[in-house]
Amino acid sequence: MVTHTSVDSFDNDFPILYYNKSYLKSQNHSSLICYENDRLFLPVSLEGKAAISIPRSPFGSFFVKDSCSADEFLLFLDEIKKDLGQRGITEIEITHPPAIYEDYVDQNWLEKVGFQHEYADISQHIPLDLEWHESIHEMQRRKLISLESEGFIFQKMSPEDLETAHQFVEVCRLTQELSINITYDRLKQLSDSTGAYDIFGVFRDGKISSLCIAVRVTNKIAYYYLPATSPMFRSQSPMVSLIAGMVAYYRSQGYEHFDLGISSVQGKPQESLRIFKERMGAVQSEKIKLSLQI
Repeated sequence: MVTHTSVDSFDNDFPILYYNKSYLKSQNHSSLICYENDRLFLPVSLEGKAAISIPRSPFGSFFVKDSCSADEFLLFLDEIKKDLGQRGITEIEITHPPAIYEDYVDQNWLEKVGFQHEYADISQHIPLDLEWHESIHEMQRRKLISLESEGFIFQKMSPEDLETAHQFVEVCRLTQELSINITYDRLKQLSDSTGAYDIFGVFRDGKISSLCIAVRVTNKIAYYYLPATSPMFRSQSPMVSLIAGMVAYYRSQGYEHFDLGISSVQGKPQESLRIFKERMGAVQSEKIKLSLQI
């Protein structure tokens, strides 16, 4: 039996931020529907003729609440397709998470039932159970020593610094003719309702050189969400110190992975970004966009 509810009425708390009721409610989708049974859960936003799983999140797919078989998944999907079809929806779109996120249906199951690949993005993460300094490039090791000698200091910032952090990211991105993908008000709402956001900075002489707003997506995975470096300090690469400090912090908190996000845009590689993350000790995997015609 599959039930479907509005986001305002469902009452489950899952061990992953993007499926947490507080996070979903904060998305302000006018037509977000949550499908679930004893074993599976899928939130989708109805947009035109498409049902998109959590479009404002880094990924959205079929969450496994309890172990299930391929046949059970197929029955779940069939009931969802039937309900969506009655609503005039003709397509389901999902962004399947990288392999470090374990509580999802097998990607092979999706392909066997007809989901088609739209594109695969390059996803990179740092395993926190390894000796990190042994995995980074020699250039990055020298840079860490240089930054420390030049007075760059890593610091975990206060939740009260959120507005300052958002303004910093916004201004830095404007200098590169880029925009920030979330308003301060929405970010504050997310931070207050979930308590899952951390702020880190690297300072020199009291000035912020690099900053990142990170997200604790699960109790084992943290996500490098909104990073930025001031144009005044870009040549010194303080982001190296920032990532090093964040790796040390999350490892000390018992986390297993630091998700550095994607290094491509709709499947097209951003080579300089990919190489930088690789030199910082990141491992590469895929985050796949799939669609199914109903």
